[in-house]
Amino acid sequence: MIFFDLSSKPNIIQEHRDSLKPYLLRKIRESNLNRLLKDFIESKLEDILISKPADLKNINDLLLGHRAYKNSLKPKIKKIFNYKYFRAKGNNRYDAYALAAKLEIRTCLYCNRNYTLTVDKGSGKDDKFIRPEFDHFFDQDDYPLLALSVYNLIPSCKTCNSTLKHTAKFKLSENIHPYIDDVISDYKYQYLPYTVSAILGGSAHLGVKLMPTSSDAILNQRIENSSEVFRLNEILSAHSEELKDIFDIRHRFSQRYLIELVEKYEKLDFDYDDIYRIVFGTYSKEADFSKRPFSKVKKDILNELGIL
Repeated sequence: MIFFDLSSKPNIIQEHRDSLKPYLLRKIRESNLNRLLKDFIESKLEDILISKPADLKNINDLLLGHRAYKNSLKPKIKKIFNYKYFRAKGNNRYDAYALAAKLEIRTCLYCNRNYTLTVDKGSGKDDKFIRPEFDHFFDQDDYPLLALSVYNLIPSCKTCNSTLKHTAKFKLSENIHPYIDDVISDYKYQYLPYTVSAILGGSAHLGVKLMPTSSDAILNQRIENSSEVFRLNEILSAHSEELKDIFDIRHRFSQRYLIELVEKYEKLDFDYDDIYRIVFGTYSKEADFSKRPFSKVKKDILNELGIL
């Protein structure tokens, strides 16, 4: 669960609003919703597109409490905030590929295991190849009003979004939201050597376990809840080969060798972060964890083994 500070990217937020607003205004006016609901949605449109999650929840609650609202109107609202239109490969229009490319989030914010790269070489349909899936933190079935809200579109891998979370109902009070919850220092991964040979650099299977470390019991439970949904213990433990490399470094090379290695690279004008990336294949700074898979789990295990 990797934090991405979307609020620090106002240009992306504003482009999302400005690009979708004309389309949505047209869809609202073309809709056969009653006038009272049309006026309500139109008056809240900018907030719907760019508000933070807690405010989005409040707006949705206002809609549900509106005297003209009925549950049977959900399909009409879903037709206005049409995610299928947004995710389709568009020609010369703002779409999911454009948002993903702007965000430049390279790994899944939930598992930090799979790449979520965007390859978009032009404006035509044939120029758009891959992008991350977008998880709706507030699911589309219960919150169709929020289907295109920028804070409700979380870049994620297919495994986390479509296979594991799927139709699970997330709540801000119970789950971690990657755009607002900076919990990277509130949990750590511990290694689980299943045999002595594992910790000595052998070929035995290794595993990891996510451990919440916050003094806030409610936050710890939210971390646990999200970890269980995305099966982080089981899935990251399956990557024993990547973990074994760390143990091999610790087992085969002395601490002095690692110090000498750092000193050697420093003479070549590499800074600490460059050296860390070259030696361990991931980033050392928490703000960069989303750039490469396994950055969080590797750093935690490196610390636990006393390598860092």
